[in-house]
Amino acid sequence: MLAIEVELLCGRYAATAHNDRNQAEWPPHPARFFSALVAVLHENEPVDPVERDALLWLEQQSPPSLDVDLEANGDVGRREVSEVYVPVNDVTLVGDVEKPLRDARSVVAVLEASPKSPEVDRDLKATRKTVEKEEKKLKKALGALRVAEDDPSDKDIKTAAALLPDHRTRQVRTFPVAIPARSTFTLTWPEPAPGHVRKALDGLCERVTRLGHSSSLVRCAIIDQPPAPTLVPDDDGDLVLRTIGPGQLERLETEYARHQGVESRVLPARPQRYGPPPAAKSHRVRESVLAGEWITFERTGGARPLSSRGTDLARALRGALLEQHGAEDLPGWLSGHSGDGGPMAGVHLAFVALPFVGHEHADASVQGCAIVLPTALPDPERERLLRLVAGWEKRATDGEVELAGGSLPVVRFRRVEVPSKVTLRQKTWAGPARRFVTATPIALDRNPGNIRSNQGGTAQRAAIEAQRSIADACERIGLPRPLSVEVSLSPLLPGVQPVRAFLPWPGRPGRVSRTRVHADIIFPEVVRGPVILGAGRFFGLGLCLPVPEGAAP
Repeated sequence: MLAIEVELLCGRYAATAHNDRNQAEWPPHPARFFSALVAVLHENEPVDPVERDALLWLEQQSPPSLDVDLEANGDVGRREVSEVYVPVNDVTLVGDVEKPLRDARSVVAVLEASPKSPEVDRDLKATRKTVEKEEKKLKKALGALRVAEDDPSDKDIKTAAALLPDHRTRQVRTFPVAIPARSTFTLTWPEPAPGHVRKALDGLCERVTRLGHSSSLVRCAIIDQPPAPTLVPDDDGDLVLRTIGPGQLERLETEYARHQGVESRVLPARPQRYGPPPAAKSHRVRESVLAGEWITFERTGGARPLSSRGTDLARALRGALLEQHGAEDLPGWLSGHSGDGGPMAGVHLAFVALPFVGHEHADASVQGCAIVLPTALPDPERERLLRLVAGWEKRATDGEVELAGGSLPVVRFRRVEVPSKVTLRQKTWAGPARRFVTATPIALDRNPGNIRSNQGGTAQRAAIEAQRSIADACERIGLPRPLSVEVSLSPLLPGVQPVRAFLPWPGRPGRVSRTRVHADIIFPEVVRGPVILGAGRFFGLGLCLPVPEGAAP
């Protein structure tokens, strides 16, 4: 086999997804890596024929497998994308002096790829002469542009001033970046490379300094013992990557002759579906019924509530969407109620405040909130929800929405596609992991008895009943029954508030308050959350943080 390891020297990968200018590409597509090899091939002119033959051999191979940080699919750290206004290279003032030469070279590339005939040979010879003429004209024009006038006219001064960055028009650009937890990835082709091919590819890899944007610096090297792949070509896979096939090198060279690195272009590529290796497919991680998409809002101003007021924020967020929808034909997945006004039998949306906990400097402050979608929510309902959120945001000021509930002062939020704060990332709360510890107390589904009693084993019996209730709650959200459950009235993680700091749940007139406890839960196998348990789970009570086993609580 042939394996090439790529190390992201800055720990980041700057490349725009081909189908979404606001998203970072991840994992890196094999076609992009092949283009990086072609770029360094043509840094030396004329090109080394041995290196070119090596790339021709590589394009004949089947698509490579990848060892890559798979948690990146949706959960890798991604820098929040901001619009940047960049001064454009305005050719309207001095003229695009290179365009005639680019056009002529493009015609040459087309003719060279055309079937041979006397007419094509004649046109090719004439066009090559045109290229030579345009090269001389360009050299002369550039020389004239470099010479400063001894006595510039007012027009010359005005033109020169207009070329300064401060005076040029600006074009909106985005620079999405992926930040994987692991800075190396490997591409592995099944066929071993012949000795001369391997040597040539090794030389090309040594000269590759970037992948994607120029700020995405890399080190590339052929390795003898590649790690096991995490992605393999699979016609039934869910992930589509751009790969290469026979003729890729020629297509890239022909395209470059046309665009010359200036005109717009699209990377030639073949789509290939990828999926996990068969061994990984055979053991799928159990996940919560609430393991769907998150719509996340980051706190931007106003009050700075603690997690004990998180249910007020959750209710306010739900109320804002209910108001946006209107009372007519209110769906159960949004309201949480069935048609007769009773509790919704199926799974519905959860509204969760996200507190800063689990860190030595954590202070339980709410850094944002999220709408958590169940995995079973149909696509039409998901689209309906997104339209509701968009309609609510239209009423915002400067992109900020406001929430307030009960005695809670106004808190301002802004929706973020890619949260920069760790607390707001879905992966932070989802795992995968075997151990989960409560960030907010669980409101038990049934009364366990007086867990605060100091008489004759009453508290112990209540604690055992609470453990059973929590184990049942885990099964209720689609997870296996825990191996162990420890309950406490005191916080079990840094920054978490004690049970007594939280308002009674549900806190409605005529409703019996639920017993609330913190818990340390260990499952018999690795599971994927979010783990949100108990009677108040749809409003953020019972939110658990994945914790490495053996770590101090």
